[in-house]
Amino acid sequence: MHRPQSTPGDAPDPDLYAGRKVTETHKTLLWKVLSDDPTCPSRLVLQAIAETPEPITVTLRHINRLRKAWGLHRGKGRPRRVDSQKKR
Repeated sequence: MHRPQSTPGDAPDPDLYAGRKVTETHKTLLWKVLSDDPTCPSRLVLQAIAETPEPITVTLRHINRLRKAWGLHRGKGRPRRVDSQKKR
C-alpha cells in the first residue's frame, strides 16, 4: 500500500501504519505512553507496556526507533542528578 507523503507540520499524531512486527494498536499504545512522559527511559516504557492487560512483544530497539521517528527521543547520556539527589 502506498503511503501518502506528509510533512511533520501536517498532523500532531505520528505515523501509525502497521509494520511487520508492530501493529497500529500497539503503536497507538506506545504513542500514549511516550507522549505522557517523553523523558521516561525506554526500559520503564517496556515495564509499563508489560503491565497492560494485553502485553505486546516489542523490543527496546523498536521503542527507540519509534521515539526517533516521532520526535520523542531523549537526550544522549545518563540523566543528570538533581541537586537534592547528589551524594555528599
